[in-house]
Amino acid sequence: MLVKVETYLDSNAGAPLHPRVVEALLPFLNQSSRVLIPNPSSIHSHGRRAKRFLAEAREKIAASLGSRIDPEQIIFTSSGTEANQLVVRSVFEPLLLKGAQPHWILSAVEHDSNRQMVKWLEARGGSASVLPVDSNGNLRLEILPELIRPETALISAVWVNNETGVISNISALAQISKAKGIPLHIDAAQAWGKLPIELNTLGAQFVTFSAHKIGGLAGTGVLWLAQGHPAHAAILGKQEKGRRGGSENLLGAIAAGAAAGAIGPLEWSENVVQLRDRLQDAICVKIPGTQVNGALAPRVSNTLNLTFEGVEGDGLVMAMDLAGYSVSSGSACASGVLEPSHVLLAMGLSQAQAMAAVRISITESHSWENLEGFVSALEQAVLRVRKASRRRDL
Repeated sequence: MLVKVETYLDSNAGAPLHPRVVEALLPFLNQSSRVLIPNPSSIHSHGRRAKRFLAEAREKIAASLGSRIDPEQIIFTSSGTEANQLVVRSVFEPLLLKGAQPHWILSAVEHDSNRQMVKWLEARGGSASVLPVDSNGNLRLEILPELIRPETALISAVWVNNETGVISNISALAQISKAKGIPLHIDAAQAWGKLPIELNTLGAQFVTFSAHKIGGLAGTGVLWLAQGHPAHAAILGKQEKGRRGGSENLLGAIAAGAAAGAIGPLEWSENVVQLRDRLQDAICVKIPGTQVNGALAPRVSNTLNLTFEGVEGDGLVMAMDLAGYSVSSGSACASGVLEPSHVLLAMGLSQAQAMAAVRISITESHSWENLEGFVSALEQAVLRVRKASRRRDL
């Protein structure tokens, strides 16, 4: 019989609902047995009320993204994936319709939602180049000028890698893109709530977010557009000022606003990094043959990506699940696919090393007593898997 999972250590895949989100949603669920979630486009009183809720959520999100952010520059989407792909389509579709053959530069460690769009662009006559990273996951920005062409129309990079927690040097990247006059697209899904954000000085023209990474509801993405950079909707309609059709996810937007209003990245980081570092040290001491991926790069405070020599990552994830702990072998968006992480391969790990990796992402709610039990369970699981692997090799 499966043991009930009691300790969740996979917050990068989806953070637990923030208490303020639960508080914000309860009035909609407690009014009566007939839950009413009005359409913000309706002109009756219920619709106008819903529209106010939507506007308030947009304002709270804008306030979390820096000073003097115009809430009307924010577009709600169904996910961070849709937000990323809306950026790509907004930049390239007008050029492709004119018969141009535009060029795109994206990093080697992008989220799969961006990587999927490479084939889309190439099938329509465009092209793409990949900006490599070093062995710690840092962008090789010295190579970027060599990749830029006259037809380069967009540069995309993930701010915080969802697998390793490595923080990209967005400031230096923005300087290059500005000097070359090329729009910059930043995937900030894992940066939101973990790093201070000032969009007006970031230097990007498109920035995307995902609400369930900060304790909101899954199914709610956010795209911020700099002034003068329109969105060309893939879903046509009058909602979101014609920039993204379809009735807005009102509860998702309200939840995103409540979560955004509660974040405090500096305080959060100070609380979490001590736990993360103590956890990393304990694992490395107790489990020989442990490699910390991205250890020498700047990382967000909650993320550990570890390769355990002689271990298969997915098998270790299942063993820890049976022990009552939820961890991940990589990006949740690629779960169920037994392939090595493209992020770790880009950092120079072998296929075997990449397949032996596990991601641990904690929250400020974890205690050391809880994590100490996890370390013991992890040590036992790694030993079992290694012994079984050696027996198979005999």
